[in-house]
Amino acid sequence: MKTNRLTQFLSLSAALLCLAGAASAQTLVRYESQPGSKMRMDGTSTIHDWHAESALIGGFVELDAALVEAPDKVKPGKVAAKGETFVAVRSLKCSSGKAMDAVMQEAMKEKANPRITFKLVELSLKEAKGAQVNFEAKGSLTVSGVTKDITFPVTMARRVDTSRVTFSGATAMKMTDFKITPPSPTAAVGLIKTGDEVKLTFEWAVAKK
Repeated sequence: MKTNRLTQFLSLSAALLCLAGAASAQTLVRYESQPGSKMRMDGTSTIHDWHAESALIGGFVELDAALVEAPDKVKPGKVAAKGETFVAVRSLKCSSGKAMDAVMQEAMKEKANPRITFKLVELSLKEAKGAQVNFEAKGSLTVSGVTKDITFPVTMARRVDTSRVTFSGATAMKMTDFKITPPSPTAAVGLIKTGDEVKLTFEWAVAKK
């Protein structure tokens, strides 16, 4: 009887240790936005290409510590992660000047929807190449109050001390998918029209909380 109880106790202890080890292996480390980030929106018009850029990206991301410390030892596939980011519409500055800033803000209904937001739903590891780690990110992008599911590639650049990392990526979208009418300056009397499709690119610097 004592032998059976001892065996049960040892089995339970081993199971608890395994669970503890698994939890430890997926300890999420929180990283928060830092200066040095930027998001850029590139588009076209009937007279020239244009872009708008923001140097402010807010938010956080939580990652399995192993992804930063030893990504080459992590198997490709879905990984433990969560995060949310945002860019204030008013922080976007258009290459065509302040007049277009106001046109863009009106088109994006900035007063009612002051932020562009992205919420991470799923992160999959593709490959690790030295200091760079490639992922596929899935999440929900909200622009002008409309939310759409998107999937796009993301690259994480690691630093030696692992306290700071930088994420970069790009995705294309259509303004009309988010119920945005491509802006056209009223002074141009319809002669200048903005293309529907825009490309979003970003470099997001984050550091351990």
